[in-house]
Amino acid sequence: MTKGLSLHERPDLVTERLSLRRPNDGDMNAIVSIVGDWDVARRLARVPHPYGPDDAQFFLDQIVPAEWVWAITLRGSGVLIGAVGLTPENDAETAELSYWLSRAHWGKGVATEAARAVVTFGLVDVGCHSLTSGNFEDNPASGQVLRKLGFVETGHVLRPCLAVGGKVPPVRLKLPCHPG
Repeated sequence: MTKGLSLHERPDLVTERLSLRRPNDGDMNAIVSIVGDWDVARRLARVPHPYGPDDAQFFLDQIVPAEWVWAITLRGSGVLIGAVGLTPENDAETAELSYWLSRAHWGKGVATEAARAVVTFGLVDVGCHSLTSGNFEDNPASGQVLRKLGFVETGHVLRPCLAVGGKVPPVRLKLPCHPG
């Protein structure tokens, strides 16, 4: 799927208000604080609750090296306020967009701005032909972010949620793209 970029060479991305960089061990406390918040964890499929330092270390050691993941920071601050990334799917031309954000930054356009930069990266630099994503039905704000980016609904299929301890109803979406 990649056009010559390795995960170790992932570039920092910059938007009007944000800097996106590779998450690192210095982000540990912020990750635990943000993802440990029940209102964040229950909206994510792959996150257990409670969420502690061992979980954050797993994220940094296993997920970050294997997926296109960026720490979301406000420009000039360097402090992690969320994360955004692309997870390669079974076919080599599709990836799933995901993100999480500190509650203090909800409703300010941060998720949309960060996700837009990563969508562009996925299409242009990685060479994805399509992107998928989703939001749990009780999280319409996340669905609104995806629709602003051009994602369209493709259906509803139950999906496991580790924090909840069972399957929950998500809305599945897809951004159809054309090879560049």
